[in-house]
Amino acid sequence: MVEHLTIRNFGPIKDMDVVIRPCTIFIGTQGSGKSTAAKVLTICRDLSWYLSIINHDDNVIEPFRKFCIDEYFQADSYLYYEDPDGLIEVVFQNGAFELKSEALSIDSIKELLSDKILSENKSLLASIGVKDVLKEDLQNQQLYAPLLRANSRMMLYIPAERNLAGSMSKALASMIVAKIPLYDALIEYMSIFEKAKNDLKEYFVPFMGVSFSMNDGQEKIWMGKGSDRHNPLPLQSCSSGLQSVLPLLMSIDYSLKAACFDAFAIEEPEQNLFPSNQRELVYHLVEKYRNSKMRGMVMTTHSPYILSCMNVVLLAGLLYEKYGLRDEVVQIIGEDHHLLSSDVAVYRLDPSASSFCVDLKNSNTGLIGINELDSASESIGEDYDQLYKLYVQELRKK
Repeated sequence: MVEHLTIRNFGPIKDMDVVIRPCTIFIGTQGSGKSTAAKVLTICRDLSWYLSIINHDDNVIEPFRKFCIDEYFQADSYLYYEDPDGLIEVVFQNGAFELKSEALSIDSIKELLSDKILSENKSLLASIGVKDVLKEDLQNQQLYAPLLRANSRMMLYIPAERNLAGSMSKALASMIVAKIPLYDALIEYMSIFEKAKNDLKEYFVPFMGVSFSMNDGQEKIWMGKGSDRHNPLPLQSCSSGLQSVLPLLMSIDYSLKAACFDAFAIEEPEQNLFPSNQRELVYHLVEKYRNSKMRGMVMTTHSPYILSCMNVVLLAGLLYEKYGLRDEVVQIIGEDHHLLSSDVAVYRLDPSASSFCVDLKNSNTGLIGINELDSASESIGEDYDQLYKLYVQELRKK
């Protein structure tokens, strides 16, 4: 079975019908629907939302409001989602949601979902020191309510506004009390980062060569690691790239450790990063996927560098797994920086094209097509060529 998502006439999305792989990438221009697709997928992985559909709750649209896409519904909007096990299908058409299953009755699904949410919430609470919680007492765990609610969704959405987590996280409680209108996904992400800072008191980002430490409520970023670290600074005084990457990686590692999320939707992983650091971030995330309990990640991007990095990862996987060139691959890009083609999906969304959603992987090679990787640089090159011809003409006049 495979995870399947179809969206038609919803916000900027005209028509997309895609298979979701453990590593799925949406690339496109601003406003093409990349983030919309990732948000809809995040909602569709929400176990408690399934119960809302079954119970015909009035708040079935609430997740769409929290992601600021509730205004995207149109008269002819259509959504379809099939979970990876092929047990549950969610359909939206004619203005209403329906949950279906060919294998189970609705009552069986309801019982299965309730038991699964209870089990996972107990596991989550136990991981942070709260044990022996009865089912009827879970609703009274107000301190952990936001985390428990998020836990039912399975995938953490990491928004493009994540840099604010570095500069404003200390003021999170005050902003919530003051009812400052912040994006719900950002508040959730900042809350996870706060928990990560308190739990992961020492943290090292190898490809950026920096360490995080938390001692007596004081957080500092150091150059280097261990006894070699130096020049401590508060996070808000560090580079924008570091403010983007450090909370991102700490939040992912904390979520995996606490078992509150096992999948992640990341908006613009390239944000504020030089191309070489974009590459290292992709390799780091791939390594994390291979060596942890991470179930998958969805990335939305504008960057052709991210696609190029994923193509390297795919080619490495092809050489590693099919041709047995393990030592050669490891020598070039390191251990665990490769993926099989079956683990990766890459789609381009383009509202101006005849086909709104295009699969960028070559069906024969399993790699991203070279033409797709070159398309951005090609258009820039055309401008350069025309200007260079003018330049040559002027030189010849002399």
